[in-house]
Amino acid sequence: MAKGCGYLLASLMMLVGVLIMTNALPGALDPGVVVVALLLLPIALGAFVIVHDTRRIKAAEAAEERLLARERDHVIRTVDFVADPLLTEDERLEIIDCFIPRLGRSAAASPYRDRFVVVSELAPSARDLLERARAAVMSVYTSEVMRLRLLDGLANEVLLPGQLWEIALLLRVQTHLHEEQREARQGVVTPELLAVLEPQQKALRRSIDAVTARIESLERYAHRVQEADAALRAKAALGNNDKYRALLAHTDDDEGMRELAAHGDALEETLARSVRQAIEAGQTLTS
Repeated sequence: MAKGCGYLLASLMMLVGVLIMTNALPGALDPGVVVVALLLLPIALGAFVIVHDTRRIKAAEAAEERLLARERDHVIRTVDFVADPLLTEDERLEIIDCFIPRLGRSAAASPYRDRFVVVSELAPSARDLLERARAAVMSVYTSEVMRLRLLDGLANEVLLPGQLWEIALLLRVQTHLHEEQREARQGVVTPELLAVLEPQQKALRRSIDAVTARIESLERYAHRVQEADAALRAKAALGNNDKYRALLAHTDDDEGMRELAAHGDALEETLARSVRQAIEAGQTLTS
């Protein structure tokens, strides 16, 4: 309202200025020029208003984008969740926005609720299992053989995120079923109730055992990758053998020099074998 009044006041002042000049200099200004000026005045003012509003809107949009980026970064740092790796970037941002109170959205009502798992919603034992799986995957991602692209790209870039997502999803279902079991056992537990609950509990335990076995497979794969990394470090250390050969040559130790050479030859095969074993361990994750 105040802005509209300001524009109106500016328009009136410009109009008054033109009228004053017309009256003060009746012979100096052509009436046609005055008419044209009066006609162009609202057009010029309208153009000014449009430019001003456009800049104001763009500035507001830029400020909103900066604020939203900071809020999303805060969610990423403070809300621990596992998302379906097949989500698009826009879908992932939609999920993140559910945890920004200012936007008034609810994670529980999100259309993508079945495509992310909030870690805090899991039972403590389920969180421990998920942390083990994450640690194994991170160990692979941060390995030197991964950086050098010596491992199976499919296993690392596609299979591992999928494994982690499936594990998180199963752990959430198990958490909910465990809670149902706990609630069902409150109060008097009759033989009839046990007849219903015990087979369900047995199925739940089998599912937990199966998920645990999957996590152990991930851990075995991560261990193989660490062994391959160790072989790489050994190969790097092999580059120092020339210094030790020179030392042994100065001490006339021919046998020691032969041993160093033999170790160097064997190390190449050790490295190749370690990488092969890591790749084979990754391939077993698909079975």
